[in-house]
Parts: sequence; structure tokens; C-alpha cells
Amino acid sequence: MKVALKEWALVIEALARGEQVFLLRKGGIAEGRRGFELRHRKFLFFPTWEHQHVESVKSEYRDLFQQLQPRDPEAVAIAYSAEVTDIAPAPSRDRFRQLAPHHIWTESFIDLRYGYRPDLPLFLVVVRVHRLPQVAEIANDRRYAGCRSWVDLLEEVSIAESRPAIGEDRFERQRQAILSFAK
Repeated sequence: MKVALKEWALVIEALARGEQVFLLRKGGIAEGRRGFELRHRKFLFFPTWEHQHVESVKSEYRDLFQQLQPRDPEAVAIAYSAEVTDIAPAPSRDRFRQLAPHHIWTESFIDLRYGYRPDLPLFLVVVRVHRLPQVAEIANDRRYAGCRSWVDLLEEVSIAESRPAIGEDRFERQRQAILSFAK
């Protein structure tokens, strides 16, 4: 597989641990007026540190934030793939507050997401994460830089023998909880 979705490294880890099962997407600057588009239902996760700030996550995730800091800026560790199971418009800001137990972000970060480019819709993207059998270290090419959601990798990363990061029952309970707020 060569297609990857850029996401905060900490969010990817939270997804892999089952601490949340959805992404909150509006789109990167490079996506222009149309905002985020779900171009691929299956993809690799490309961990990024762009726009990721420790103040944007709940206090209980701040130590993990520090642990995940990349050791080598010239390499990117691809450890997970995902499949989109659902995409829905984000609920109203007030209703979203009820989702607090299901994500790692602070209230102030959520306010920023809702406030940024109010002309663009905000989406909940529910994903089923799979752990690759081994981490693929790829060169961090300049073509991956910038504020965009999707990148085409220069090299193939195998997803053969990937395993779900969390159990089916746990995933389905969380998925249903998220979708109940999106209605």
C-alpha cells in the first residue's frame, strides 16, 4: 500500500490503543475551499507532528506525547493501517461535549476545530485500525511536507498479516457510542 493519511502521532497511538475510534477532520490548508475529502477507505497512517501541541490533549496523555517524539526527523515510522467504517457530520459543538470520554483532545482544542474555517464541514471519521506485523521505516521525503491530509508514499508498505489493534467487541461498542452522537 502506498496511500497514507497524515494524522498526529498521538492520535494514531490513541486509536491503536482503543482510547478513541474516530478522527475529526476538516481538511488541510492544501485542500483549499473543498476541505477534507475521504479519497480512500483504506490507508496507512502517516504520523505527523505538524500542528500537534501538548496543550491540545488531555493531561493524562501528555507523558505519552513526550514518549512519542520522533527520534530521527529523517525517517517516518509507519506502524498502522486503517479502514473507514463510517463517516458522519460532526454533531453540534454542545452535543460533541458529550463525546469527551471517547477522545483525547482538550475542550479548547475542540473549540479551535469547530471555529476554524466554519464554511467547511467537520466530520467524524470512524476507523478500524490494524497493527502492521513490523514497523516500516521510510525516508521522510520533502514531498510529504505541508498541511494536507493525504500523501502518496514513494515506497510500498505491506499490510499483509496486519491484525486489528483492538478486539471487535470493544471497537463495536465504541463505534456505536460515537455514531449515536452523530445522529
